[in-house]
Amino acid sequence: MSIIKGLKNIEAVLDKPKTGGTGSKVRWLKLDDGQSVKVRFANEIDEDSKFYDEDRGLAIVVSEHTNPKDYKRKAVCTLEDEGRCFGCEMHRKDMKAGWRPRLRFYTNVVVDDSIEDPYVAVWSMGVAKSATFATIREYAMDAEGVTNMSWKLKRSGMGTETNYTLIPGPSDTESFDWSGVEAFPLESAIRQVPYVDQESFYLGFDNPATSTTVDW
Repeated sequence: MSIIKGLKNIEAVLDKPKTGGTGSKVRWLKLDDGQSVKVRFANEIDEDSKFYDEDRGLAIVVSEHTNPKDYKRKAVCTLEDEGRCFGCEMHRKDMKAGWRPRLRFYTNVVVDDSIEDPYVAVWSMGVAKSATFATIREYAMDAEGVTNMSWKLKRSGMGTETNYTLIPGPSDTESFDWSGVEAFPLESAIRQVPYVDQESFYLGFDNPATSTTVDW
C-alpha cells in the first residue's frame, strides 16, 4: 500500500533505501507568511500511543508524485497497488526531472487562530529533511503521543522558501474535550488517480478544476 499507518511502518519506510481517484473536498491548513496559530493534533501517529483514540484514527504517510512543472498536480503513487504508475514511468525516463516519489505526511489538527472559532483542518507536509516532521516523529516516539498537548505553529516564507516552526506546549493536566471535533477521513482527503487517468491528470489534459488547490 502507498498509504502508511503506524509508527513502526512509517519507520520501516523511512529506513528503506531511496529508489527511483480524486480526494474529497476538505479544509486544509493554510497560514500566511508570519502567521502564528495554536494547533492540536487530532490523529495520533501510532495506535500503541496511550492517547490513541480509534474514533479519530491515525495520521498517514503517503508516497506521491508531483508534476515538477505544476506542483498542484500531485497524486498517490500506484505502482504497488496497480503494478504501474505514470509518475514512476516519468521518473525512470529522466531521474533528474523531479518525478521521483516523495513521502508526505497528513494529519487532522484543531486550529485556534484567534480570529474564528477553533476548527478542524488537514495539515500536509513533506517528510524528507523536514524539521517539523522530525519534531512530530520525535514526540511520537519519546513522549508516547502528540495529541495530549497544544502546539504553537508559525509560518515564515513563501512558496518553496516556506518554513514552519512547531513548538510543543505543556502536556494536558486534564483530558481534552474531544466532543464536537470531527476529523476528516484522511484516505479520502488525498488524491488517488487510477493509472488509466494519470497521464491526463498529471499533464493537465483533464479539467483544470480537478487539480488540487492546496498551497503545499
